[in-house]
Amino acid sequence: MEQTQVLNVVLKKKISGKSVAGKIGVYILLIALAVFFIFPTFVMIMISILPDNEIPLQVLFSPSGTIYLGAYVEIFTGSSSDFMRYLFNSLLIGGITAVGVPFMAALCAYGFAKMEFKGKEIMFGIVLSTMMIPSVVTLIPLQTIFMRLGWDNTTFPMWVPGLFGGGAVNIFLIRQFMRGIPNDMVNAAKIDGANSFLIFIRFMVPLCFPIMIYVAVNSFIGSWSDFITPMTYLGSADNPAATLALGIYEKYGPNNTRIYANVSMAAGVLMTFPLAVLFFVFQRSLIEGVAVTGLKG
Repeated sequence: MEQTQVLNVVLKKKISGKSVAGKIGVYILLIALAVFFIFPTFVMIMISILPDNEIPLQVLFSPSGTIYLGAYVEIFTGSSSDFMRYLFNSLLIGGITAVGVPFMAALCAYGFAKMEFKGKEIMFGIVLSTMMIPSVVTLIPLQTIFMRLGWDNTTFPMWVPGLFGGGAVNIFLIRQFMRGIPNDMVNAAKIDGANSFLIFIRFMVPLCFPIMIYVAVNSFIGSWSDFITPMTYLGSADNPAATLALGIYEKYGPNNTRIYANVSMAAGVLMTFPLAVLFFVFQRSLIEGVAVTGLKG
């Protein structure tokens, strides 16, 4: 008996030692990955606070220890700066997208999740099949349609298409979430006289809030970072409807040789900052939305 107990203790120590070593290895790997992904942002921030006279030195840290914020001041107060106009346009388009896309996607998802009609599965399969179509394939046809509608040089192509269904991926995610909601609740509401739209507004939208927040945040990020659409329909940063992505590329990008690298990096930091804040504010909702969708799917 004593030998058996000693053997069990030795085995437990070996197992616990392996588990601790495994955890340490995982943490080291995660830290290495975190450093790898954060390093470009760190470089961008450090260069953005370098003085103009130290930019040619190609250093990451200021030799004089100076923290120079003039690059940020120049972006906002420069004589030829249109940064605030770009920022307003991007916020407007992103706000419309963040509100409209999850609502329209949830409306479509409700039909596929909780309503019965002929050909539902076939239609849902067609919707999912659109995920396999590269966006670049539809770029020219959409440009032709929007130009005939007179939407060139406007912001309409950047937010109107998202309001027609909300996108196949978003419809799929919200549908999976809705399938986890008991049908008994929906049937009880119908017995009480509620129609389908009232059930959707009063019950489905509040219950699907976590996944709708996830869709809203991702829709805002996609709209905020979109470059090809404003480049296609607006053409230039001088357009009154130019967004932040287009404006930063033309005014502070590699083609502008009159701008120091610190100003270009400062523009990049300012464009990245709202997304970082958005992620940290809604971090819990984003994780919960994905986790619960995976469990209910």
